[in-house]
Amino acid sequence: LEWIDACKGGKPAWSNFDYAGPMTEAMLLGLVALRSGKKIEWDAKKMRVKNAPEANRFIHSEYRNGWTL
Repeated sequence: LEWIDACKGGKPAWSNFDYAGPMTEAMLLGLVALRSGKKIEWDAKKMRVKNAPEANRFIHSEYRNGWTL
C-alpha cells in the first residue's frame, strides 16, 4: 500500500523510484535474456530488444478483449 500511496502523490516510498526503477528494469532484462537464450541489446527509448526481435514477446503481452491495465 505504501507504493500505491506514493504513486498517488502521498508520502515518498521507502524505496526511491529513481533508483528502484532502473534497477528493476536491469533485473527484468536479465530474465528476458535468460528466457530468450541470447545476449540482448536493449533500446531503452523504444523499450525494445534491438538484436533479437523474438525476445520482445517477453516485454509486452497483447491482452484479450475485456482485459486492460
